[in-house]
Amino acid sequence: MYSVPRGYPAEVSLAVAIPCGIGSAAVYGTSIVFQHRMAQEHSDEGDQASAAGLLRLVRNPMWLLAVGGDVIGFVLQIAALATGPVVVVQPLVVLMLPVALAVSSLLHGHRPRIGDYLGVLAVLGGLGVFLALIGVPAPGHVPRSRVLGSAVIIVFLAGVAACALVTGRRAVVRGAVYGGVAGAFFGAHAVMVDAVFSRLGKGGLHALFGTPRGLVPLAGIVLLGISGIVLTQMSFQVGTLHATLPTNLAFDPFIGVLLGALLLREHFPLSTGHCVVYGFCVLAVVLGAVRLADPTAGPIDPDPPVAG
Repeated sequence: MYSVPRGYPAEVSLAVAIPCGIGSAAVYGTSIVFQHRMAQEHSDEGDQASAAGLLRLVRNPMWLLAVGGDVIGFVLQIAALATGPVVVVQPLVVLMLPVALAVSSLLHGHRPRIGDYLGVLAVLGGLGVFLALIGVPAPGHVPRSRVLGSAVIIVFLAGVAACALVTGRRAVVRGAVYGGVAGAFFGAHAVMVDAVFSRLGKGGLHALFGTPRGLVPLAGIVLLGISGIVLTQMSFQVGTLHATLPTNLAFDPFIGVLLGALLLREHFPLSTGHCVVYGFCVLAVVLGAVRLADPTAGPIDPDPPVAG
């Protein structure tokens, strides 16, 4: 069995972190339905993402209200990351899919099909088994500023390169890549948030604002957060949810868990057997996400019919 490290107040931390993480996913799942609908309505012809399209979104009251919901979700996520490890909190983001399905069903009046329930079961089952296997990770530490800065730069440049490679490709490909890169940015963003609160808890405001080890993750939060939001809206403009959501929700927890383990050293079981089961859990979540976001099978946000 994987035991709780001595001196680590796991029960108290997780009692706050997990409800806040679930609440954050619920808020995100509600707002994403409205954001995607507004982004599709204000996209350019030919499924193109542009600055003009983004500016039109900014002037839309419904979109602004949905983004306001994101702010609430972000605050809840910060509370979760401030009290719990990244490798436990970040995977909870996939719970936004079942929430989005329920919200869309109420808005559009369609009933979930058997496949939708199976998709929900795959997401919840994969996530539940994954978290049960991780247990309570050992407490981590904040690495040196150059390590954090290098991680932010590598993730950001790799994301920019991936987006550049799909320029001119089909809308579904660009939407999937934009969504995946945004998810990677948010996963790394969560690690930076965790690092900031670790510094704040150990040394107060001086440790956060007076040292590079505090300022570097703050800069990373700004860069990755803004970039992730912009890319998310671009992915909504050019692609349907069944292309953007699965890649977004696959890369977000994957990068968060990976960097949480590598940078923050939040240790969890990594035996061969554990890794195999982790892989099946990720596969179950991705397949469930694909099924839930498929507009032709059981839509979260059904696309309008193409005029013939």
